[in-house]
Amino acid sequence: MIRRNALAALAGATLVPLLLPAGARAQGTMPAGAMSSDLMEARQAALAGGTFALNSSQLAASRAGQAPVRAFAQFEVAEQQALLQAMQLAGLPLPATVMMPGEKLAMLQQLETLQGDAFDTLYLQGQRLGHRELLAAHQALRGGGLREERVISTLAVASIKQHLAMLQALGAG
Repeated sequence: MIRRNALAALAGATLVPLLLPAGARAQGTMPAGAMSSDLMEARQAALAGGTFALNSSQLAASRAGQAPVRAFAQFEVAEQQALLQAMQLAGLPLPATVMMPGEKLAMLQQLETLQGDAFDTLYLQGQRLGHRELLAAHQALRGGGLREERVISTLAVASIKQHLAMLQALGAG
């Protein structure tokens, strides 16, 4: 469980540079009113979505019944890891912990009890919903986040759209 929590924090950090504007990062302060609540919500949604995508996909790599589902899960894990590297290269702050909504935690717990086709069905449903949420979050960040966020979210939006098409083809749409 501790390993999973550490991975959850790392996974969430893969998607969004949250916390401070560029000048505030350097000074360690944040100007009053610098972030809109919509941007903060988008950042939190992207973090939670990334955490869920990575953790559920790590489970799917070994529990999924169908080879195409396992392949999708491997793509998702690799993507989350690549986004983390991109954030690190961009010098973006990475949060120590990520809070996931209760329904996502419950789904992860349920996925841990399943294997094969039952796992595949729930995993694909969760990925479809999660990717739609990630798309909305990254579209918001692409439109108003920090410069680094806009760059990463521009790439993330394209990838998320591809993943939604893949999920549709896998029967999750």
